[in-house]
Amino acid sequence: MDNALDLDTLTGKTVTQAFALHDLEFGWLLQVLFQVEQVWLQIAVNEDTDEIILSVVPELDFGALEQQYSLTQISNQRKEISQLWRMTNQQGYEDGFQVEFDDMDGTCVQLLAEASQLRLAIFQRYR
Repeated sequence: MDNALDLDTLTGKTVTQAFALHDLEFGWLLQVLFQVEQVWLQIAVNEDTDEIILSVVPELDFGALEQQYSLTQISNQRKEISQLWRMTNQQGYEDGFQVEFDDMDGTCVQLLAEASQLRLAIFQRYR
């Protein structure tokens, strides 16, 4: 994971869209994209090390993405980011990432790198 990426700059900002990108051959989840105001938070998996890769990019080429992945919109609701977590396992690998939103339920999106793909879980902290 890019340790230089300052996640604090995203806290308090609004996510306007989210997409899941699945591998065309096997259907594995390989990336999740959050549009955070004017930039994109890109969460991907390094297939060789099973680690999470975080990137913030100013724009995305959706035409190119649709050539490489099955693209599914997973949210178009506006939610403000409350907290962001990087998760490191006992062996020192950064293999997880979590976003908590500032809504009534404390909605969380958790991504774990496992077997060259991402595992996605959505849950509410306050239910």
